[in-house]
Amino acid sequence: MPQWVRERTDENAARNAERLRKLEQIYSTVSKRLAAAHIEFVVLKGISHGSLFGGRPESRMQYDIDLFCSHDSIKASRDVLLALGYEPVEGMERFPTDHLPAMVPRTAWEWRGDYFDPEIPTPVELHFQFWNERTERLEAPGTHEFWNRRTRRPMAGLELGVLCPTDGLAYAALHVLKHLLRGSVHPSHVYEIASIVDAYAGDDAFWSRWASLHAPKLRRLEAVVFRLAREWFGCRLSPVVAAEIEQLPATTQAWFADFATSASRSVFDSNKDELWQHWTLLDSRRDAWSIARRRLLPANLPRQARDNYVPETKRTWSQRLRQSAEYASYLLSRIVHHLLALPRTAASGARWWWRIRDAQPPQGAQRSKEE
Repeated sequence: MPQWVRERTDENAARNAERLRKLEQIYSTVSKRLAAAHIEFVVLKGISHGSLFGGRPESRMQYDIDLFCSHDSIKASRDVLLALGYEPVEGMERFPTDHLPAMVPRTAWEWRGDYFDPEIPTPVELHFQFWNERTERLEAPGTHEFWNRRTRRPMAGLELGVLCPTDGLAYAALHVLKHLLRGSVHPSHVYEIASIVDAYAGDDAFWSRWASLHAPKLRRLEAVVFRLAREWFGCRLSPVVAAEIEQLPATTQAWFADFATSASRSVFDSNKDELWQHWTLLDSRRDAWSIARRRLLPANLPRQARDNYVPETKRTWSQRLRQSAEYASYLLSRIVHHLLALPRTAASGARWWWRIRDAQPPQGAQRSKEE
């Protein structure tokens, strides 16, 4: 790399290492308070992947902490965070998620254009389910068993609860799938899946356990993400995973032929091609049209994350005016994005429709196969 690029990446890595040290301190504080309240939890995503799959925590960027608690203790967990000075992000109650509104420390920090700023506050999200079937209209049977198979591993200088490796991979895949279907997938998350699948490609015992623990419908959802990881990063696949991918519906396979990289371009090229992938996985036409309405004409728009950390009592008039102007610009950009995406999505839908005509067998052949 050129010298100036090396200097920049070295500086980012050093600041990220400092962020990691502060992150570990937060894990320590929160876990000790939850333990004192006799609340069990597991760490999701983030540094837990390092303990499960041998990754280096300093090689990934983490902006929040995700913890899963049982339904019986979720409110008590929220109270512990409130006592630590965390406050829920306002206006997020109406958004369908798997967790309570993110809890943030009100530190008066303001965005300064540095993604590696060690002072960026770290929100905590308290999860109460591993998959939102009602929102996505897709079944992921058996995810409630993840909690029963939890284990403990050393991380952040502590021994913390985590999912077992096969369930940890399943949850990571479901997390990617959720964001893929909502048009907000991060390449880094897909790369992490690809790295895990590649590293375990020759571990027959791992994939045998994976197949035995996860129901066919859950494995199907995971296989979509594994196929995406292979398309983007060319990872090796276990024969078990390759066979699972081969069993995906013909329409799902056809989607990859045209739209495998669409999600990676959506930041620069407004599109919602992921809608057609979602449709291939649905069993109900009613669900399909419901998903289409939500994706094409979204009724909710979350506030900008950078506005969440400054207490209302400490906001000056100049800050309020600047934040209002920034939010107006943000709102306009999202409106433009959705408007531009409409004709492009219609065009891609027509192309996809013609392709699946070739992917679907004739009705007579299908009946013969079923008989």
